Amino acid sequence: MPGTANAASRLGTFAATTAASALAPEVAVKAAICLLDSLGLAVAARDEPTAMAARAMTTQVVPGPRTARIWADGKHASLSEAVLANGIAVHAHFQDDTDHDSWTHPGSLIAPVAISLGETLDAPLRSVLNGLAAGYSTLKWLGADEAVARGLIGRGVRTSPTFGTIGAAAAGAALLGLDAARAANAIAIAACTTGGTLEPVRCGSDEWRVQNGRAAHGGLIAAELAARGVQGAPDALEGPKGLLRSLAGLDLVPDAWLRAPDPATMIGIMAKPFATLGDNMSAVLAAHLLHRDRIDLSRIRRIVVTIWRPYTEYPGTSFKGPFTRTVQTQASTAFAVAAMLRYGRLDYDMGVEHRQDPEIMALVEKTTVEPDDVGTHLDATVEIEMGDGARHRRTAKDAPRTLIFQDEARATEVFESRLAGSGSPAGAASRLAAEVFASVRKDGSMPIRAVLDRLAGSQ
Repeated sequence: MPGTANAASRLGTFAATTAASALAPEVAVKAAICLLDSLGLAVAARDEPTAMAARAMTTQVVPGPRTARIWADGKHASLSEAVLANGIAVHAHFQDDTDHDSWTHPGSLIAPVAISLGETLDAPLRSVLNGLAAGYSTLKWLGADEAVARGLIGRGVRTSPTFGTIGAAAAGAALLGLDAARAANAIAIAACTTGGTLEPVRCGSDEWRVQNGRAAHGGLIAAELAARGVQGAPDALEGPKGLLRSLAGLDLVPDAWLRAPDPATMIGIMAKPFATLGDNMSAVLAAHLLHRDRIDLSRIRRIVVTIWRPYTEYPGTSFKGPFTRTVQTQASTAFAVAAMLRYGRLDYDMGVEHRQDPEIMALVEKTTVEPDDVGTHLDATVEIEMGDGARHRRTAKDAPRTLIFQDEARATEVFESRLAGSGSPAGAASRLAAEVFASVRKDGSMPIRAVLDRLAGSQ
């Protein structure tokens, strides 16, 4: 690709450089945390209908060249089928991690390519982590402090699959060891073959899970095509008919796009402790604290939820029923807060088993969501007014920071919970996590196949 002034070339150079560089220790640990989060989610969601349908569409094969495992059951499929199925599974419970700047869920977009391609290539853990860092950081760079993300959302384009194909291509380019020129072609091919609408999130249908799996698959394809000499449009991102103008409706190139991405930005990736839309997470954290305060729910007169204004405007967040589909409950701010107040948990099964729960619905009816023009995406307040006029108020900032920004201990705890809940022997996941983190701190030489062998053996 000619020159170095365009965005695709800049991203291609970044992917090639990241692949060949040692990650800062804190970035490597963060990448390992994200890796465990994605693997655990895929296993935990193996019985979700869309994930099951995706697995049913794959062809089981004998392990060999260009094969990779389906994480949910340990069986082998072709590399491309495994990436698609794994991406759908990681996203299936709507609990994969979040990048604020790009409004994406990187775990279901990047991890399937980095891990599955790493398995095919028999790569060490450090190479997979480098690929994760390349993909995650590309997503954050593309988001450009929300400017491009909001442009896409305003036109009904979903950010996760749209940015995700490109981020997945960056991860694939890093794992394949593409030089800067071929990595730039991978980025360009991905940018010209990406997209997805917000309609499934708005109405509560199922294909939003497929969107992220297809994005991961599309990124893999883009990287592999580029490795074989296929060329992409040089100005795929900022050209007259490129992604920026055509999909986001923006004429000016963001200032962030004039600088190279930074792997350290991956530190800002947020985990999702609860199975709800990321827009609701801060409000649910506040509601979780109120549940622990043991308030008599029968005496509640009114619930006021205050969250960052853009979250109140996202499709599906204002919906208050009737809830006929699981995703409607996961998008609804009022349902998320009410369910947390009632049960003290908010997992995927909540939207399956309790979407018509009369106690939840009574609380939903009493809930008002108000936009906040002062706070940030991490701010939210839930205030409860009782029948006697007493008030109880909690904020998201009162919750432990490690719920969102996981450390090793919290990541291990979550990984253990997900695998144990799926039938793994007690302690098996914790031991695997400890081995992964130990390898990261040493030299990252642990083969990714060994990680997946252990994962499959624990099921």
